[in-house]
Amino acid sequence: MTEDIKRFTLEELEKMKSESDLEKIKNTTEKDIIERSLADPDTPILTKEELNEMQLASERKNGKENN
Repeated sequence: MTEDIKRFTLEELEKMKSESDLEKIKNTTEKDIIERSLADPDTPILTKEELNEMQLASERKNGKENN
């Protein structure tokens, strides 16, 4: 199977019209997100310990490791 990969410049992307439903995004609650995540079989259910081990990518990039 071959994929058609399209590349765009920043200028081209800025000219494109967004197809995102911003109103829907703004009105999505934390409860909605959790319910949809739990219903998705591909979403791993992480323990509190696993969640505590995570860190922001910006922290990793800046050398602030959580060891």
